[in-house]
Amino acid sequence: MIVIMKRSIKRLPKRTQEELAVLQELILHQIAEELAKLGHNIDRKIIVVKDAVKEVGNYKAIVKLHKEVSVEIPFEVVAEEA
Repeated sequence: MIVIMKRSIKRLPKRTQEELAVLQELILHQIAEELAKLGHNIDRKIIVVKDAVKEVGNYKAIVKLHKEVSVEIPFEVVAEEA
């Protein structure tokens, strides 16, 4: 499982649509970086997170490798330690 750090402890502050879009892009970037550390160079453009990440918790990303091939990657958004 990939763990992504966020500053919120229980819930991310209310965000605008633009802020949520930026947050989603950061999460995709972090997932791609963690996969690269494991030896899998995946373009973040083929990674999809279906559920909007608005609070800490467990989520799933889907990596669309081919039209008929996709892989589900679990990840967790946790509070960043001070």
